[in-house]
Amino acid sequence: MDTTGYTKKGSPFLKAEIVSKSPNVLYEIVGEAMVVKNQKFNTERLHIPVRNGNEEYTFDCSSTNARVISESVGAESKKWIGKLLKLSIYRTKTKEGKMVDAINVDLVK
Repeated sequence: MDTTGYTKKGSPFLKAEIVSKSPNVLYEIVGEAMVVKNQKFNTERLHIPVRNGNEEYTFDCSSTNARVISESVGAESKKWIGKLLKLSIYRTKTKEGKMVDAINVDLVK
């Protein structure tokens, strides 16, 4: 997988605040997902390039959200390209005990 197109500078991460401002917006998956290592927590995360209109974001996808997408479309992320995600926000506790907003995949079209 050539990640050049997905790692360009300037593609901001999709934040819960963005999703909460537009709860009915669908986000189109526009590229293949890639696994990245989080050095701080020594974990792996899935980054998915998504678009809402002209705005492109990197969706830092949890393993639970990845399972939801995989159950709908299949495990191969190339098959995810062009699919639409309906997202919502929920509250969760970090490992440090802080309550934060997080993004949940509600539906894959």
